[in-house]
Amino acid sequence: MNDLKTTGAFSALRYPDYFWFWSSYFVSNVGSWMQSIAMGWLLFELTASPLYLGLFSSLRMVMLLSFFIIGGILSDRIDRRRAMLWIQFIAAGTSLILALLVSTHAIQVWHIFVLGAVTSTTWAFEQPVRQALLPQLVPRDVLVNALALNAVTWNGAGLLGPSLVGISVGTIGIDGCFYVNVVSYLAVVAALIRLRVPANVQEPGRGTVVQSLLGGFRYVRGEPVIFTFLVVSAIFNIFGRSYVTLLPVFAKDVLHVGASGFGFLAAGPGLGTIFGSLTLASLGRVEAKRWLMVSMLVAFAVVLCGFAVGRNFSIAVALLVVIGALSTVFETLLSTSIQLRVEESFRGRVSGFYGLTGGGLREFGGMQAGFVAEWSSAPTAIVAGALVLAVVGYMFLGARLKRRAS
Repeated sequence: MNDLKTTGAFSALRYPDYFWFWSSYFVSNVGSWMQSIAMGWLLFELTASPLYLGLFSSLRMVMLLSFFIIGGILSDRIDRRRAMLWIQFIAAGTSLILALLVSTHAIQVWHIFVLGAVTSTTWAFEQPVRQALLPQLVPRDVLVNALALNAVTWNGAGLLGPSLVGISVGTIGIDGCFYVNVVSYLAVVAALIRLRVPANVQEPGRGTVVQSLLGGFRYVRGEPVIFTFLVVSAIFNIFGRSYVTLLPVFAKDVLHVGASGFGFLAAGPGLGTIFGSLTLASLGRVEAKRWLMVSMLVAFAVVLCGFAVGRNFSIAVALLVVIGALSTVFETLLSTSIQLRVEESFRGRVSGFYGLTGGGLREFGGMQAGFVAEWSSAPTAIVAGALVLAVVGYMFLGARLKRRAS
């Protein structure tokens, strides 16, 4: 892999197309977080049932799993900028309908489920298209920096968006949060209109959608390093990121800190993500070497075990910050390695596969952790997942890449 030039923590922002794209998405993600928090609160107000919250989360998972790969195929077949514009219009329209239903007191539970399904579907289409578009906005030598800064747009907004809901909902109401999200989508539309990106490189002999999907599978299987990174990403998200689902259990039953403590626990990984992203962006010159990836994977598993067995609240929060930082750096290096190796004509489909291993399988990981915790305990579930991650992850990442290097 080519060395990456050291050009500063925010070097990718020197490129106008990336700057407008990045800043507009930060605004949009703040609005998306506000809507996500407001929808959960609204659903609980209408039903007073945690079961409906679980069903809503399951619905979103199904939508993500169903459409990530289709979004990747779409990204390789049509103009990515135009696809992004249509996605923003559909998402903004969905938020506007939701806001109007709340404002007119016509909102019902089924409205939230239907509109939530549409929102999740648009997000599943958007992610692979956006990931495939990013390498077209910056030179290869600042791609690590660009992807690291891209992580800040979601996780930084994840700290700001929920806070804005708490501060402003008393003034603007739940419907006001949805209206804010509508406006935030317009920021992305404005940025996309001014972008100038080259046309997609089409796969030779492109056929039907099914043929494109099968071609994507064949390409990944024929690229051992990309296949290895995708498998590791799946393992990492199933067994390494499942701790997020069990944080309420730790807050209530393990650390005994209640709802206020849960807020700090939930914020810890997000804060760590920002630290990790900015640190990686500032380094600039980083290669995804085998020893580095294996070391980070093992370090993540060790810190995760430390969090699971600990009983001190302050130490638990600190460890979650470290966990968030390590996971962000690890996943950014995985993503960058894939983006630097993939052929342009397959970039969208591979981005769809990568999105599936992240957004989709992460929810599946939460499900398996919940089952194990119900059968044993939350600390046992996390420790078991960390051990599986370390052993199986090393088998793929360490041994397979070593054979490729030899």
